[in-house]
Amino acid sequence: MSDPYFVRVATGDLAELADAFDVVDEHAELNHRYRKLIAESRQVLAGDEIRLTQARGLAKRLMVLVKAAGPGFREDLPEPVRQVLDAGLAQADALVYGEA
Repeated sequence: MSDPYFVRVATGDLAELADAFDVVDEHAELNHRYRKLIAESRQVLAGDEIRLTQARGLAKRLMVLVKAAGPGFREDLPEPVRQVLDAGLAQADALVYGEA
């Protein structure tokens, strides 16, 4: 198995993750520190490629942001928006816990 620090991931392959950041940014009531995390995540995703370790870090960030949005955040979203969020969380889960 290769060292995940040197494995590169195309940011285009992380579209679901990026879309989920947009959902959280548009629909969650978050403080400025969480908004800064979203802005920093978008900067990282603006490149063509990132390290797998960076992608995993972004995935964990998304999980934290959704949790910070509150217990009813996901359930209060309209169905199409919830599907976008769920797709991003599924990709985040695969990055963090599965083989990516």
